[in-house]
Amino acid sequence: ESFDQYNGSGWHSNAVPGVIDFIPLSEYYSQYSSLDILKIKMGINPNAGPTSMVLPSLFPYPYVMEDSFSAPNLVPGSPLLNKDNFNCSLIGLDFSSSDAVNLTFELFGENLPTEQDINGSAISLNLITGSAEYSSLLTQFTQLPPTVNDYINTNPYFKTHYNALDLLIGSNDNAYEIASIIKNYLQANFIFSWDAIMNDPAEDTEDVVEWFSEHGEGLFAEFTSAFVVFARAFRVPSRFVDGYRSVSMGQIDEVYDSQEGQNAILIKYKHLYNWAEIFIPTDITGNGYWIQFDIEPESASQGQFSLTINSNFSSGYRGGVANLTATLSSLESSVVNRTILFTDMLSGGTTIGQVLTDQNGQASILININNSQVVGPHPIVASFSTIASNTTAYVVYGDIEVNLLSVNPTLVNRSISNSTTIQGYVIDPIANQRVENATIEFVILDFGTNNKIANPFDTVYTNTDSNGNFNTITNVNPSVIRGNYEIRVDFNGSWSGVPLAFGVMSDSSSRIEFNVTEDASFDLLFTINGMPTDYPFVPVLGNLVNVKRSQQLNLSVTVLDEISKTPVAGENVEFYDFTKGDVLIASNFTDSNGLAWISYNIDNSHVSGPNLVYVKVSKNSNYSYYIVNESIQISSISFSNPLEIDIAGTGPTQFNVQCNLVDFFGNQIIYSDLDLRMNNSVLDYTAYLTPVNPVNPITPGSNSFNFNRGILPTTPLKNYTLLLEFNGNFDFSSYPYLATFNIPSLYNSTELARDLRVYDDNDVQIYLFINGSSTREVYDKFNPPWKDYLNNNFVNFSVNITHNNLAPLEDSDPPEYVTIWDDYTSIFPTLLDNHTFTSGNNGIHDFIIDTTSFYVGIHKIRVQFMNYPTINTTFIIINGTVSFNFNPVISEIQRDSIGFNVSGYVESGTGLRGLRVSLQIFNSFGVNSSQYILGSRTTTTDSDGYFQFDISSIDRDCPQGAYYIRIDFNGSIFLNEVPGINFIPNYMINTSSLLVPLNITAGTIIIQDGYHTKSGLAPTQWINTDVLYVYGNFTWDNITSPIANANLTVSIRWLNGTIIDINNTVETNALGQFNVTFVIDDQWPEYRSQTEIWVEFFPLQNKNFPYVEESSLKFS
Repeated sequence: ESFDQYNGSGWHSNAVPGVIDFIPLSEYYSQYSSLDILKIKMGINPNAGPTSMVLPSLFPYPYVMEDSFSAPNLVPGSPLLNKDNFNCSLIGLDFSSSDAVNLTFELFGENLPTEQDINGSAISLNLITGSAEYSSLLTQFTQLPPTVNDYINTNPYFKTHYNALDLLIGSNDNAYEIASIIKNYLQANFIFSWDAIMNDPAEDTEDVVEWFSEHGEGLFAEFTSAFVVFARAFRVPSRFVDGYRSVSMGQIDEVYDSQEGQNAILIKYKHLYNWAEIFIPTDITGNGYWIQFDIEPESASQGQFSLTINSNFSSGYRGGVANLTATLSSLESSVVNRTILFTDMLSGGTTIGQVLTDQNGQASILININNSQVVGPHPIVASFSTIASNTTAYVVYGDIEVNLLSVNPTLVNRSISNSTTIQGYVIDPIANQRVENATIEFVILDFGTNNKIANPFDTVYTNTDSNGNFNTITNVNPSVIRGNYEIRVDFNGSWSGVPLAFGVMSDSSSRIEFNVTEDASFDLLFTINGMPTDYPFVPVLGNLVNVKRSQQLNLSVTVLDEISKTPVAGENVEFYDFTKGDVLIASNFTDSNGLAWISYNIDNSHVSGPNLVYVKVSKNSNYSYYIVNESIQISSISFSNPLEIDIAGTGPTQFNVQCNLVDFFGNQIIYSDLDLRMNNSVLDYTAYLTPVNPVNPITPGSNSFNFNRGILPTTPLKNYTLLLEFNGNFDFSSYPYLATFNIPSLYNSTELARDLRVYDDNDVQIYLFINGSSTREVYDKFNPPWKDYLNNNFVNFSVNITHNNLAPLEDSDPPEYVTIWDDYTSIFPTLLDNHTFTSGNNGIHDFIIDTTSFYVGIHKIRVQFMNYPTINTTFIIINGTVSFNFNPVISEIQRDSIGFNVSGYVESGTGLRGLRVSLQIFNSFGVNSSQYILGSRTTTTDSDGYFQFDISSIDRDCPQGAYYIRIDFNGSIFLNEVPGINFIPNYMINTSSLLVPLNITAGTIIIQDGYHTKSGLAPTQWINTDVLYVYGNFTWDNITSPIANANLTVSIRWLNGTIIDINNTVETNALGQFNVTFVIDDQWPEYRSQTEIWVEFFPLQNKNFPYVEESSLKFS
């Protein structure tokens, strides 16, 4: 993109865009075939809908190929190409989504003139007499704020360089020669660098070219801005350009594109670039042409300068002088008077000095190697801006001291940790400076000697930090045996591990006492009554000692040295009982064979089942179990009262049993489980319990159990024996010696003192008869429900109730009763009657119900005994006529278009459910035309009497015209319930609704055949006085026949719909064809892409087309 206006802080564009043509393939082959076509592939993030963006193109004209644009989601159609008068191209595209895509298109560019061509055609600026056009061009493209002279005089740094250039530019130079002198001057006197921009950027109100002139360095944008401003100051029309180039740092990124099957050049953000465009006058009137002009600074590529550095001093003691010489070289640029910076990189970097290069590009500096120079290596960096640098180094010899400040801890118990921290520092006592990066060695010596222990730590060497300190956490290696030692820190003349002064400089620190110890470790061979333990493996039940109370156990252990496996005498052995609370039983010392033992009496305090004991010597332990083989009992049993379950759920639904598990002496049996079983006689019904899993103690380590149980609904009704079982299971997963046991010999069980009663409180039977006929669960046409006509007043409902689990009904206290309901009368059921049983009823009663007030339709009669869930139901039908209540219906619908619905209610004082209704339509002659309805035409009313027919559309073969809707009830009933009524046809009096009008309209279709101009010239333009022909066909929406003698309106419009020309009397012929002509005049725009062709049909303007819809078409 090019920019013409400079305001001091940046560039702005006053370019005006205009529409241009794409290049057809035929034009390319006839005029430009010698030029290569390039394919551009670029990622974009478009908007959904029209998207406008700057298009990459070539100078000086965007030759973009027609129909070459391709991308996913790109809407077909002609893109709109624009170009401003600075040659910037914009493209308008239309996308169906905002997804990121790759856009490709093709273009080519002209062969640009060579330097010789340009210089040969240019004339001296002094020879130009000018013209109005050239004066306007000068005004626009030599503008500086506020004027050229004011700009020069108000910017002193710029003026200094302007005056220097004025001495170089001749009075007879042409525009190209002047531009070349300015370019060479900038390249010789300014540096490509980030430094000034990063450290002292231009203020918001500061002129960027004046800033550049002051600092003497910048990037592409600063170089190009300065060039354009200097060129304008010398009356060379010029402008600033933003864009991309294929070269970055002297390199071209070329890759193989597998999709295209050829090499491609990558253009990335790093290829952003700035250059200039200048105008070259070629005759005295100022005619000429624009060219591109590159001002790339010579220092923009790191490879254009190189720097070497040498020193006459590589290593030695203080007292000498180091002469450092840096040499700057370049094949293309001057190396004279360049600033070389020398830096000593010790302690983060200290500037030694800055020196300007001589005629040979050399800069030298002297450094006194005196007492201020700390011992050790000094890396010296010589640098030319950020463009080139190099490094050398020298080493200063002298005294050095290693100071050991602390070792923490000084006693390492390897049984706990091998770690210790060693702290101190290294110093140059002459320069009084700490020494950084000095390599030191951590040494362990036998106490009071110079005997070094080999490989003492996992970290033996380290380097001092930038402050000369060391603070290192290190671990004593296992090879260092227990003993008394000393730690010392040595320096042997190395820095960062490199022996720069090995044999010349060394020092050792003072010593700090250091001791290494560890707990003794043993193998413990533990036995009970001579039976070895299985520890640490899973204990085998058959290997465990079984014992009775009052008997004695022998606990013995042989202690061996873990390494030598020899017996250890004189070690104190402790014997513990973990099961009894981890209590110490006794202790004993090992004899000369490493053996220690005790006798352990088993008394009433030892719990029945597995018991865990262990031995301990120092930090070492070993474990074993033994079994106290005494009975285990289930005690303290309690349970629900009453102990019963009601399957119906109206009574108890769960029962509870609680108990404890103990041995004969009341010792708690912990970490075990219990089963609860349910039996009847010899049969096991435990599977009917929920849940059936064993129960663990209420809390881990407890001996209390709590069973909450229910039963399955399918459980047989009877009494059951409940049995608590202990199966000898123990789970010691929380013990230090993990184990689980099943000991069948400890099995025990206990029956509860009371049986569990399982009953069904809803075991009620209700028998119902209507006028002597028994009820059915489902009625159908062979067994229809009872039907009565209006004014037949009474129906007899006979009820007989039995209850298997309760006393006779007439003997109940309080008295029991039965009710009869009509469930379909309203939102809530209506109580029709009730009866309380008295002595002698035997659960039998006749309800005589008056149906005079019943509405027409289906009634659901329900009989219920008290509040029990058991009911009996039946249906009766009151026969009579019904009425219809329509919801508003659409008054007009176009055939073969949208769907609609017809809804309403069937009523007789209230909404009537279960009635089968159908939808019919009739034409104006009364002929049934329901076959044109697409969708279900029958439905059943819901509980409110509501019906709804969902029609997908009217068939497109339906003739347009006036129609009428009618809803029919043919007496059929259907209730999809249980109990319910299967479909029964014609069971009630037939009724039809009133007719509701519905107009059905037809659609029309305008078909584009095409359009063309008489001349056939300029297919993208309208030519004045040329004739345009527009033609097509007009037919019905069902394409059964063309529409003849119809008036159409054809118009030519701007894209915003404004009419350019119109003909509203276009009539179709007998075949439905139309053809209209327009004469193009000066009111028409130049380009066809700015217009649209509309064809419209308005039925109200056509008397012979009632019930017909409007239609229109935009020609493409």
